[in-house]
Amino acid sequence: MVTVASKELKNRLGRYLQMVRTGEPVQITDRGKPIGCIVPLQSSAASADVIEWSRLIASGGLTPGSGKPLRRHKPAKLKPGPSIAEMIAEDRR
Repeated sequence: MVTVASKELKNRLGRYLQMVRTGEPVQITDRGKPIGCIVPLQSSAASADVIEWSRLIASGGLTPGSGKPLRRHKPAKLKPGPSIAEMIAEDRR
């Protein structure tokens, strides 16, 4: 893992992003103390979100949906008559 100061990261961001693209994680420090890390994304099959969702489902902290879509409501029908723009124009006269 490469370690870089925040100022150096700001000045040469493209260089460090290229390292991440090639699979190398980059640790960020501020005044010598680690504050964060940029890591390459995992493949979609093993993404961190999927792993976390699986853990939450197994522990009961998350319940998957039933798969049934929500009932759609029909749009309200407007009564025939002048449009809102026409009513505003009429009101301004």
